Amino acid sequence: MNEYLLKEKILYLGKYYRVEVSLVEDDEAYYELSDNTIHIYLKEINQINLHKAIKKFYYKECKTIVESRVKIYQKEFKTKAKSIKISDNNSNWGSCDSLYRLTFNWKLSMAPLDVIDYVVVHELCHMVHLNHDRSFWRLVGKHISRYEEKKEWLDINTCRMVI
Repeated sequence: MNEYLLKEKILYLGKYYRVEVSLVEDDEAYYELSDNTIHIYLKEINQINLHKAIKKFYYKECKTIVESRVKIYQKEFKTKAKSIKISDNNSNWGSCDSLYRLTFNWKLSMAPLDVIDYVVVHELCHMVHLNHDRSFWRLVGKHISRYEEKKEWLDINTCRMVI
């Protein structure tokens, strides 16, 4: 098995991880996490395949993380989310529509867990308040202490959340 180590590191849950790419016979790309390394296995190593595999890693991880965090926080709300979707929408970190369908940006998996929790709670609070009035922010603050710091982390670090 040939192995390649990327010079760049990628951001995952607020920390930088090395990326190790290995050649395998499998047609389907896959990945494994260990220590501070993300192992990506590809049949053919090139920029396009590697980019797709890294994006797939982020999508899958984001879905798993967000679903688990929604499950934890949703217990504190009277209504339940109808669905949870991960998207490529670069204009926001999350959204909640009037039918309680939650959508989250796949890049959220690059943020620390407390920041992800803030975005999850923010969207769950929209099931109660479909706007950003004072009542909405009080509800966010009830569930996430110092939420302003989490919001600021996103503002400051968005430029680092790229592949």
